[in-house]
Amino acid sequence: MMNPTDPTNPIGISEKLRQRSKVFGTTITHFSWTGVIPLLKKRSIDFVIIEMEHNFFDWRDMEGLLRMSNMVGLTAFVRITELAYHQVSKVLDLGASGIIIPRIESVAELELAVDMMRLPPKGRKGVGGYDFSNDDLLHKLANYNTEKMIIIQMENPTAITNLGAMLAMKEVAGVIVGPYDLSVSMGIPGQFQNPQFIQAVNEVVQICDQHQVSCGMFMGGSEDMQYWRERGMNIIWSGSDIDFYLKGYHALCDIVERID
Repeated sequence: MMNPTDPTNPIGISEKLRQRSKVFGTTITHFSWTGVIPLLKKRSIDFVIIEMEHNFFDWRDMEGLLRMSNMVGLTAFVRITELAYHQVSKVLDLGASGIIIPRIESVAELELAVDMMRLPPKGRKGVGGYDFSNDDLLHKLANYNTEKMIIIQMENPTAITNLGAMLAMKEVAGVIVGPYDLSVSMGIPGQFQNPQFIQAVNEVVQICDQHQVSCGMFMGGSEDMQYWRERGMNIIWSGSDIDFYLKGYHALCDIVERID
């Protein structure tokens, strides 16, 4: 058994998710420079999410970021724009450890994702791309369907209603609440302290508890993180490259403006 305190034998994120241990990740939304990946790896990060849903990256950008992530051993998920084979298959072929599916609402949609992601006989994923180029083919085939992770986002009440049935499929590695979309769909945009919003998020946590599946949310500051960690969330997703850049820039400007 792996020793979590042994730095030479670290527990991978897939095992951390199975154990529902605390994991932390951030987002790459704007910076296509691959050097940002090893810089992130210098601290206690478990995963990075490369944004496809709300960004401008092309496939060359995506390949560079995913290849660097694999080189430095940083788990990289891609949040796809939509549940489409050309997106799901391609990001996996380029080396993504898994996909994040936004706006998913039903078992049928999750079944479609499984069909796109899993190799036969479980699914119809094609074999090929960079992801298959550096490993023994038989070993890769034997482990592929278990090593590629599915993360689903809860972004409306219908999704929460169907969450239990989706988790019963035993294909989901983690569930992440999208707070902005969830609040908008509930008619309370940005009201993250609204009792209705808190109740909905707590329902997601409770369903994940029942199925022993990791759960988290895109979180803001330390109070937000501590609050939901104490209520059972173990996936802490926060910040982005452009957010870090702007905070650093504004902090520098504040210093300069205070100087006479």
